[in-house]
Formats: sequence, structure tokens, C-alpha cells
Amino acid sequence: MNKENLEMKKRYEALYSDDGINNEELIEIEKMLEIELPDFFCEVSTFFSGGYLGSISNYSFSRVGNSLNIIDETIRLRESVNLPTRFVVLAEPSESLIVMDTKNTPSVIWFDAVEISELEKKSFTSKPVEWETYADYFNAQLEGEEEEQGL
Repeated sequence: MNKENLEMKKRYEALYSDDGINNEELIEIEKMLEIELPDFFCEVSTFFSGGYLGSISNYSFSRVGNSLNIIDETIRLRESVNLPTRFVVLAEPSESLIVMDTKNTPSVIWFDAVEISELEKKSFTSKPVEWETYADYFNAQLEGEEEEQGL
């Protein structure tokens, strides 16, 4: 883990206990979703496995004991609305969707859920919120959490 990522880990652990997933669970995500996860996502998953951060309820990275997880929710949207296979569903805030593109940048996109058919072309009517990388998304949520907690 590089210096910047270690700093984010320390900041996260100042707020919450380490609750990451193991390498076998990362392999299960990649296998079940037939994708390759970005390196930083894998690094973050060693200490953060989903949940509330920065007022966003992120889906759990683990299927074990979690009915709302990134594997099942991604598969559900692939089957119900033809979500392209390179995307992973991270969260579904009210009437919106946050996905991670595992092949392109911007990597994380928060858009109005009714526009899911426009995701592949990125021709949204309402401008989405985008982060170049999962690291940028995680850092933004971490900053929001630190602000909420007065740190």
C-alpha cells in the first residue's frame, strides 16, 4: 500500500474499526461478476467492507450474512435492466445509483436511477457526480464522514 493509501486507511481507522474482507472474498467478487477489480478498491477492502461512510450506505463487499451486497445487487441489475458487465453496483441512495466502472474513467458514477439505460453511452439528462477513481470516491466519502464527526 502506498503512502497516500496508508494515510486514508489511518483516517478511516480513526473513525471506525478495521472491518475489511479477505483475499478469498475479493476473488469471489471477481469470479461471480466476471470482472477485475481496480487495485485501490482491493486495497480499501482490506479495512473497509461497505456500510455507511459520508452519509452514503455502501453495499457490503461480502455476501456472508449480508443480503444487500455488491455481488447480488450487481447481478440483479444485470438481469433486470441489462447493466453492462464492467460495472459494479456500490450503492443505491434514494432514487439514484452509484456504480464503479472497472475498465474506464471516470471510475465511479452517481446518477439518477431512471437513466440507467444511458449509462453505457453516458448521455444523461441530469449531470451525474463522477470521481476519476475509486480512491477519489472513497476519499470524498471519508472527508464527508470526518466533517460530520467534527474531525
